Amino acid sequence: MKRLLVLLLILPGVRLAAQDCEVRGVRVVEESTGDVIRLYVESTGCLDLTITVTPKLENMRANQPLPLTVETKGRSRVELLALERLSAQQAWHYSFTYAWQYGGRGGQPDQTVYLLPFEARAHHRLVQGYGGGFSHQAGSRNEYAHDWDLAEGSIVQAARDGVVVGVRQDSNRGGVAEQFKNCANYVIIRHADGTYGEYLHLKQNGVYVHLGDQVTAGQPIAFSGNTGYSSRPHLHFAVFRTIDGQRRETLPVRFRTKNGNVQSLQEGKTY
Repeated sequence: MKRLLVLLLILPGVRLAAQDCEVRGVRVVEESTGDVIRLYVESTGCLDLTITVTPKLENMRANQPLPLTVETKGRSRVELLALERLSAQQAWHYSFTYAWQYGGRGGQPDQTVYLLPFEARAHHRLVQGYGGGFSHQAGSRNEYAHDWDLAEGSIVQAARDGVVVGVRQDSNRGGVAEQFKNCANYVIIRHADGTYGEYLHLKQNGVYVHLGDQVTAGQPIAFSGNTGYSSRPHLHFAVFRTIDGQRRETLPVRFRTKNGNVQSLQEGKTY
């Protein structure tokens, strides 16, 4: 009898190396009962995530079609699948990889107009917009994201009503290197249309809100910072929907600016 367990975690498209920031709050665990092994996903840092599991089985069968994609939908522990040995007379083993993304599937963006994600009295320059050459290239996971020039400690406000489903604020690391891509502090908010808003690069210990909080547009939620993959203090804001455990899509949105106009925003301009 033999079995082999191999885990590969991909956090929003980034494979981790030993020197990278620790990934907190999401793990896959196994529980064995006789010849049946059950796999569970457990999460403490986010309420909504989508995970795709791809097992490789020898002399075993799964109780679900493979590969399998599961959404947690607000639950902290969800069974993924059960594996059962086929023949006691033959060697058996399994291995699997898994990847996960924040959010659940099925978001259908409506025509909601967003507020600017900072104080109404403040004015900030959009240093990178849609299709930006630094990290928002066309076809990338951040194609329709916004990077705002906010000094560290500036107040970040919710751009739309929703429920807080993701929070991190323990990191103090940042820079322009692959090792920092999982180091950003963040708040993630689920919207009524099933899309999600993300607010990244926040200050260490600078988040006001908690998992499960209902927030309203214009409500302060955090202080801006310089954590994660970042060359300068700024706020990254994007609206996205999740496709599966490895893919997501950012979405173009319109904002109400301080002069009352409803518009898409242009890189390099101050609002």
